Amino acid sequence: MIWLWIASAGVYQAAEHSGKMAPQPFVPLANGAQVEFIGVLYGEFVENRLWFISRFDPIDLTMIQELAGGADSWYHASILPLLSDEYQYVKTVATDWTDDPPPFLYTVNSSGTGGTNSPSLSANVSIRVAFDGDSSQTFRNNSNFIPAIPRSAVVGNYYTSAIRDALFDAYVDLIDLAGTWNAGNNWRWVITSRKLNNAYRTTQAYARTDHPLFPSPVVSPRRHRLP
Repeated sequence: MIWLWIASAGVYQAAEHSGKMAPQPFVPLANGAQVEFIGVLYGEFVENRLWFISRFDPIDLTMIQELAGGADSWYHASILPLLSDEYQYVKTVATDWTDDPPPFLYTVNSSGTGGTNSPSLSANVSIRVAFDGDSSQTFRNNSNFIPAIPRSAVVGNYYTSAIRDALFDAYVDLIDLAGTWNAGNNWRWVITSRKLNNAYRTTQAYARTDHPLFPSPVVSPRRHRLP
């Protein structure tokens, strides 16, 4: 059995790597899409995901393809070089999140290897990067948990300022890059919320992502498996 670890901006889930997620209510994101970044470390699938909205035009297949391609290029250029070379990147998946089943989905199968020649910390150890937005309401769980942290980037339990600054720059760049992936300047990276007062919303609330945050200077455990 292989487990898929997911750390996402807006929701966390874990499931067997069978393509079937742990049962949770589907909460659509109006004119929005999810992007998954999937890799393998020490035989375990590890994943982060982010949310985007189309600001102007209705989502179609071409836009989903552009979103997947742009996000994949960003990950390969900005995140993958920071990770241990024991990490294998597998694919980037963009999914139209306006309905279930999704009207459009596109996968970029783009294998790659972490760009730092150093052994990785274990698959359940990560750097948490949280995301803050322009909303007056705090949206919980908007974070990525970066896997495959090179041992050379950690002193004791503390990750170095070099990898922190590089991750900060990578996510700041994403704020501007997202709008360039489509000729209509449609895509915007957002933070989201599926719940209000512990009840599921009819549609996800969202706000523009303003900047990344690093809640702790020490490495963090990834989410535990769910039954």
